[in-house]
Amino acid sequence: MNSSVTIILRSLRRQKEFSLLNVLGLGVGIGSALLLFLLIRNELSYDTYHSKRDRIYRVVSTETYRNGTMDYDGDAPIPLVDALRQEFPEVEAATDVFLDGAQFIVPGPGGSEKKFKEAINYAEPSFFQIFDRPWIQGDPKTGLTDLQTMAISKTIARRWFGGEQDVVGRIVYMGDHRAPFRITGVVADPPGNTDLQIHIFVSFATFRRDYPTQFTDPTSWDSFSSNVQCYFLLKKGATIASMNRYLPHFVAEHYTPLFEHSDSRDSSFFQPFKDMHFDTQLGSPGNGGINYNQLLSLGLIGCFLLLVACINFVNLATALSVNRAREVGVRKVLGSNRRQLLARFMGETAFLVVCSALLGCILAELALGPVCHLLQKDIDRIALLSPGALVFLLVTMVILTVLSGFYPGMVLSGFNPVGALKSKISARTFGGLSLRRALVVFQFLVAQLLIIGTIVVLRQMHYFKSRPMGFDKDAVAVIRLSQGDTKNAYFKNQVLGIPGVRSATLCNGTPATDGIWSNGFIFDNHPHPEGFEAIYKFADADYLSTFQVPMLAGRPLFPSDTVHDIVVNETLMRKLGVRSPDKILGKTIQLLTANSPKATIVGVTRDFVTTSMKDRIAPLILTTGNSQYFLLSVRLDPALIGPAMSHIEEVFNRTFPERIFDNNFLDDKIVGFYQAEAQTATLFKVFAGLAILISCLGLYGLVSFMAVQKTKEVGIRKVLGASVKSIVILFSREFTLLVGIAFALAAPLGYIAMHHWLQNYYFRTDIGWDVFALSVVASILIAWATVGYRSVRAALADPVKAIKYE
Repeated sequence: MNSSVTIILRSLRRQKEFSLLNVLGLGVGIGSALLLFLLIRNELSYDTYHSKRDRIYRVVSTETYRNGTMDYDGDAPIPLVDALRQEFPEVEAATDVFLDGAQFIVPGPGGSEKKFKEAINYAEPSFFQIFDRPWIQGDPKTGLTDLQTMAISKTIARRWFGGEQDVVGRIVYMGDHRAPFRITGVVADPPGNTDLQIHIFVSFATFRRDYPTQFTDPTSWDSFSSNVQCYFLLKKGATIASMNRYLPHFVAEHYTPLFEHSDSRDSSFFQPFKDMHFDTQLGSPGNGGINYNQLLSLGLIGCFLLLVACINFVNLATALSVNRAREVGVRKVLGSNRRQLLARFMGETAFLVVCSALLGCILAELALGPVCHLLQKDIDRIALLSPGALVFLLVTMVILTVLSGFYPGMVLSGFNPVGALKSKISARTFGGLSLRRALVVFQFLVAQLLIIGTIVVLRQMHYFKSRPMGFDKDAVAVIRLSQGDTKNAYFKNQVLGIPGVRSATLCNGTPATDGIWSNGFIFDNHPHPEGFEAIYKFADADYLSTFQVPMLAGRPLFPSDTVHDIVVNETLMRKLGVRSPDKILGKTIQLLTANSPKATIVGVTRDFVTTSMKDRIAPLILTTGNSQYFLLSVRLDPALIGPAMSHIEEVFNRTFPERIFDNNFLDDKIVGFYQAEAQTATLFKVFAGLAILISCLGLYGLVSFMAVQKTKEVGIRKVLGASVKSIVILFSREFTLLVGIAFALAAPLGYIAMHHWLQNYYFRTDIGWDVFALSVVASILIAWATVGYRSVRAALADPVKAIKYE
């Protein structure tokens, strides 16, 4: 055994350059595949730790319009949870998950106080009957039954109090009115692989007391909010099919009678909890996962990188085969048979694969942190040592050893000993040239596909950033206030007096953010609501001037405390069948909200992006209403942003001493809409770079093979007066043709794949000819840079030695 290892080490040491290239190529491939395996497994593991997962369901909603189109939502009406318990005997437990945000004041020593802004969840004790969130302190059955009680996670306990000891029984104050809440328990932190990242549980009884009409008013069944999700646990032995049979009756009783004159019909259905993470249509309360197609794409990229690394090994090994022919001849003369030689070469391959796997593990460990930060995932480095990762690594090593070592081993062990000893073995003797060329074409096919994908994703990102949005997003600070606070108008007036502030507006939503989707509206005294929804945005008279939204006709809003005037956008005007902005002025719109009067349309704006450029521009109704305002948007002088923001914070702290100054800039928030695309662009760049790196190593192997094959030819050409340039071109013709063939295959495949990807966006860039020109030019330049050193070295070799070689 020791002698075999020694022989393998000596053999590899004689070919240090090729051994290093093999280890590097396979190491990068293994590291990339291992990293992708951990990401995919992490996505597949979301919420699998819940012991009752197979019996947990989410109630989700649909909205069907008169024209037959349907919207899907992962939310549910607030009163649904009580009706679910009463009317479905199959339900063992049910709970609403009401996600919200709140400010907390935590008393400290010596009368000091600390302020925190936190995400909260109004929860019932039944939440812990359905989901596995163990309590470290307190009792989950009774801890959230009383009013103004709450349980917090270990993370919150450490943030607020420095640790989880002596936390139960302490009082903190929530909201602007400093409502006291008693902490009744400490809950274990949620794992990273869950969509229910909840750290603060507030008693649902408190919500029932504060908003009693939400549970008794029949119109609450038409109130959908993305903050409200309803889950239930199916009893053992019960079937969801029996619940589905009763569901139409349930929907007819609670939903249908309310909408006889509405533009749409609401309904619900039951979604298995295990399907939630990957559902891009209904969404999930967490960051959301990537869909199965994206998982498949990541898996294919990992397989391709490994395959490209295997191709490297085969090319390098066969390029080296001619140099090892004499060694094979000697071993055969001394009695080695083909099986022994094959075993020997497979042993060398296995040793290189083991070394590559060690390198791959190191690379994966180094890259795991940055990749998790990029994707906002929480994967512990200990996952590299998990049984699943080790099995994946072992299986990968076995497959790589077979794929990488078998063909070169068969070639080497099949040499004729007499021809090998007489140095009559050449590259053409054992054939396979077409195979090696095909393998290099495949390498550059993968690389160019990734290059095309990278270019298209980057172009789409640039399109998002550069395309006019219909308003000016730069130098606009957005400050969060308390909704309907009587001091909001006073604060705005104080801010307008600060140097560097150009304008300001009170509103409930900036452009490029969701407003309140209407329940419908009545236009121009029609007998029925219109057959589509619109976004309501409530704002004061300075909204359009602050965001610099141009008008097509009419005037902006006049100051008013309630709904009085209405401004609409072009899209709403066209959907109403009105072609000229002037013809819609003076018409009326009545919002289908409580006590909403008819309001006159006084203006029409040019279309501006209402949500994000992923979606088409929505119909917009802009009107006034002091009770709706909770944002102050401030346009600043770009040269005075720093001093102005400091002064604004001082004024805020004087005006609202009970609140935390919470602000962001509109352009930063808009960039956040395209976070998934930015992540995709970065991943494409990384994987394209890795594919190019591995492909270049394979190209180096091919050029080395060609240099051996053309040794005598190069010598004769030099003797006859050929220049270095002409010899370099001799080598270049071969690989330029291979890159061209790869491009011819990659271009249509890349176009089809990226055209399909772009269909996810309403506003999208075009895939022009320049995308493919950049791809092929980049590939050729990279290939030339790779092969330059090896071809020049071959061109500068002594021609006399080259002629003697054969």
